[in-house]
Amino acid sequence: SLPFRVTPSSGGGLVVHGEAAFVPDAADADRLLLPALDDDGEPVVVSIDPGAPGLDVHAQPVLDTTRRLARVRAEGVEVAEGVEVADADGDAVVWRFLGEPAAAVAALRDRAAVAVACDSLGLSEAMLDATVAYAGVRQQFGRPIGSFQAVKHACADMLVQVSVARELVAAAVEQVAAADPAAAVAVSMAKAYACGTAVDVVGKALQLHGGIGYTWESGLHVYLKRATLDRVLFGSPPAHRQRLSARHL
Repeated sequence: SLPFRVTPSSGGGLVVHGEAAFVPDAADADRLLLPALDDDGEPVVVSIDPGAPGLDVHAQPVLDTTRRLARVRAEGVEVAEGVEVADADGDAVVWRFLGEPAAAVAALRDRAAVAVACDSLGLSEAMLDATVAYAGVRQQFGRPIGSFQAVKHACADMLVQVSVARELVAAAVEQVAAADPAAAVAVSMAKAYACGTAVDVVGKALQLHGGIGYTWESGLHVYLKRATLDRVLFGSPPAHRQRLSARHL
């Protein structure tokens, strides 16, 4: 279900109510697009100025300092019907989808999930590269730690995970870009695997870096925090796996 609702007001117009938490970049946006249900239960998009009366955008600090998230709350924000870009004076306008609204909203969610999966894949690749490079220069017992069998096996496991994630993400991106009706399956597979893998890969990178990996100066904690947030943005791995399993019920 969508977090906002557009309903008729006592004055004959339309108002928006609802709340959404952990909205990326909302605190810095010049314009917000709120997904909502109208009085008939049909999905719409409300284009609104962040400073509109009745709209509150409150920053929500999280452990991942590379992102800015916010809580968006609408309490009786007045809006108008419209089919074009909002007026220059910043009036809020309700936009309606062409075609099937529910499918359009689902496609938007899939695009967001794929974008986060791409980010997680990049995190995993960066951590694999950094770990292999470190294992080649860090010496223990007179030789690089990368020569030890246990370290080789751990790096090989990371490579396998990253390679699988890359294939799943590539397939999802291709299907979403082509507007494939079956893209939802590829999206959930990519989101569930790539985002879960990113947390595992960063965790292994921390271990293989040894004590320095757990220090603030190493910077690895930044990747772990971002990967952890990626895992829950636009659907956690369990949520996407449940979505996939629903096909067989």
